[in-house]
Amino acid sequence: MLNFDLQTETAGSSALVRIRGDLDLQVVDEVTETLTSIESDELELLVIDLSRLSFMDSTGMAVIAAANIRASENGRRFAVVTPPAGVRQAFERTKLNEVMTITDDLASVYP
Repeated sequence: MLNFDLQTETAGSSALVRIRGDLDLQVVDEVTETLTSIESDELELLVIDLSRLSFMDSTGMAVIAAANIRASENGRRFAVVTPPAGVRQAFERTKLNEVMTITDDLASVYP
């Protein structure tokens, strides 16, 4: 049984994707499909909530980075709700925290 759950919600032209558990090779295709499906809805804002993430490997990091790139290319605002310390360090080591909005407070970025 996978330690993984993915939930989505929308509010107007904004979408929130909540990922819980492990974001790794086993689930990366599902996450990618969900994100690209949501992005096709002409969003102005996409927020990915990683606050309940327990583990993320390099494939998970790549999915988040790719979503940020697509958002930038399409004029969409993009934000990540900060994951626990171990995963947060991966953002800092890869310097993704310097090229995307990362916050500890979901209410500050999502309606």
